[in-house]
Amino acid sequence: MKRIAIFAAAAALVLTLASPRAQTAGAPAPSAWTEIAPMPQPQVEAGAVLLDGKIYVIGGWANEAAPFGDVQIYDVATNAWGAGVPLPGPVHHEGAVVVNGKIYVVGGFGKRFTEREPLDTVFIFDPKTGSWSKGAPMPSPRGAGIAAAIGDMIYYAGGERRRAPGGPPPKQGSHPVYEPIASLIAYDTVKNAWKELPPMKVARDHAVGGALGGKLYVIGGRDRPVYDLTEIEEFDPARGTWTSRAPMPSGRSGGAGAAMGGKFYVFGGEGNNAAASGVFPQAEAWDAATNTWTKFADMPLPRHSQVAIAAGGKIYVPGGAVKRGGSDITGKGDAFEPK
Repeated sequence: MKRIAIFAAAAALVLTLASPRAQTAGAPAPSAWTEIAPMPQPQVEAGAVLLDGKIYVIGGWANEAAPFGDVQIYDVATNAWGAGVPLPGPVHHEGAVVVNGKIYVVGGFGKRFTEREPLDTVFIFDPKTGSWSKGAPMPSPRGAGIAAAIGDMIYYAGGERRRAPGGPPPKQGSHPVYEPIASLIAYDTVKNAWKELPPMKVARDHAVGGALGGKLYVIGGRDRPVYDLTEIEEFDPARGTWTSRAPMPSGRSGGAGAAMGGKFYVFGGEGNNAAASGVFPQAEAWDAATNTWTKFADMPLPRHSQVAIAAGGKIYVPGGAVKRGGSDITGKGDAFEPK
């Protein structure tokens, strides 16, 4: 399972429109994994942001039966964890971004995952006042989508919702109550208003994605019973159009990723039928300039539903679950550094 993992926009890039190209074969590219201080409270299916040198891990759960609104804060400089101001209510599989120094938490699910209730809430945290407020609700409830900030706008792509009454019947093997969506909506943080935008080509939830070079990316994800979608889609806000990019070498959902140095790095995920755990160990990166993938050394502890945040040339990957599903949660954390 996975929501969304969230990423800061990188420096502007000139993106090629070359046809999708396969990953280069060979040994993994040089990189290093180092262990960081473990989370005081194991946390999974959370949102995460970087603000003032600190990583905020927001919501999720430590036990699938009890989603919560806890906020844990990791100080990159001191390798230490502290407690933040809790959310107004429990939420998991939400999106989280930073716009103009404030944290926005959008959508997600309430209740335990097996009884999940999609939400339309927007919570806003102002670090100057240390308090949460509410923004305009989303056009309709949804969770497990991709949220990303570009300028004053927050884009939310895909996700999962309840099946509409009278709609198409679920396909064989899909969930009878919930369905993935291709929808793209945008929230104007200045006007406090949402609008609909052109949908993706591929409906999906539990994908990886974020903003890079002023564009939005959605990578992989699932459309049950398929848990290993490979498609990448790029949305250009200036043109209002979607473009397909090079597919993932290891299609998966429920992973975590971050943008750094013109690349998207994707870690772990679930839906790996070749492993007893059902979890992917892979660490791979997509280069926006060349539209190609690079593989790196596997995660020291393969997991899914963790978060990933880039800071100071490294990507910090705390939390997650070591087996498919919402149990076996860990507070372990790692820092990944490409060489």
